[in-house]
Amino acid sequence: MENIRESKWLYIVLSLLLAIFLWLYVGSGEGREEINTIRNIPVTFTNVETLEERGLMISEGAEQTITLEIKSTRSVAMKLSEKGAVTAVVDVSKITAPGSYTTGYQLNTPSSVSQISYSVVGNVQNISYTVARRSDRQVEVRGVFNGEVADGFQRGEFSITPGSITVSGEEENVNQVDYALVTVTREDEPLSATFTGTMPFQLIGFDGQVLDAKALRLTTNVDMVDVTLPVVKLKEIPLTVDILPGGGATADNAEVHIEPETITVSGDEEALDSVTKIVLGQIDLQTIFDQNTITFPIDVGTHLENVSGVTEATVTVKITGLTTRTLEVDNINFINVPEGYTPEKVTLSCLVQIRGEEEAVNAVIPSQLRVVADLKDAGPGSQTVNATVYLDGSSSVGVVGGDYKVVVNLRRN
Repeated sequence: MENIRESKWLYIVLSLLLAIFLWLYVGSGEGREEINTIRNIPVTFTNVETLEERGLMISEGAEQTITLEIKSTRSVAMKLSEKGAVTAVVDVSKITAPGSYTTGYQLNTPSSVSQISYSVVGNVQNISYTVARRSDRQVEVRGVFNGEVADGFQRGEFSITPGSITVSGEEENVNQVDYALVTVTREDEPLSATFTGTMPFQLIGFDGQVLDAKALRLTTNVDMVDVTLPVVKLKEIPLTVDILPGGGATADNAEVHIEPETITVSGDEEALDSVTKIVLGQIDLQTIFDQNTITFPIDVGTHLENVSGVTEATVTVKITGLTTRTLEVDNINFINVPEGYTPEKVTLSCLVQIRGEEEAVNAVIPSQLRVVADLKDAGPGSQTVNATVYLDGSSSVGVVGGDYKVVVNLRRN
């Protein structure tokens, strides 16, 4: 009997608690449906890539929101009101031509909210948007430097990778773009080293003004480009030649004048520090009779750049302090005579010029001079061959000139 009474009191307590819970639930309105306004529902478009394949794009209305009135319980309304929980999806796969469109949409909600737990009340808002012809165009990327370069340095040309970009958007807007511009600014101190960096760019119109790419709904295939702005050191370098002694003359007997005397070159600072002169070439004094002018190309190598713009130098060499004398030499000899042939002299004597100190030159006699012709490459018959003149018995006097020739007849034995 006592167990029955205890069980009865248990049921009374549970019933009382359930009644209180139901009273609180009903009082809170949780089980009652109400109408709530959900604002800023984003509109998204699907199958946009299909539009692009058809050369089309959404030119207006791509970024818009809608407001809906939703009837649901309070708990469902709270879930739907969370940011980004609800989206209005528009399918553009069936659009094949430019124009203005107003279409319906599909409402996407969280997976935790079933479609039967809410309903849209009032007028259903349609989505309006414009489809335009899409265009892609390549434009050049240019660079501009705002600032100063340090004294003794020179700025080179911009190197930008990629050198061109693709601008995409509505054809009318794309056609406003002339080029893309990268701006390197140095305000704190002059630039004294090569600048490198990955940088953004701006789109420039044909009027030279910066275009608002976002407002024009223009996109590019890249957002950043790699930029190099070379900055090199300048240095004035003297020009010189190597003087080879010959014909009785040494460098002490040669007056050398080079025009220009110096050029300005640019290059890496470390590479420039080791350069003290530029050698144009060699001048053999044996080939200089009295005075001669020779033109040399100016070669600064691959690591330096000639910024003077002068590509040739004129070198004038004048022999001073020596005496010259011309002797008639009949001592003509032949070497390397082809087998089975005999050489016959056609040239019987040569005029040879010698040079040196006056006393030593006057002491030379013709018999000290030998004219030697090499017949290694000679053929049958009469012909002119090169010859070399040797002076025996004197070390302070030399033969001037190396272009001596004699005529010989090669007769078969």
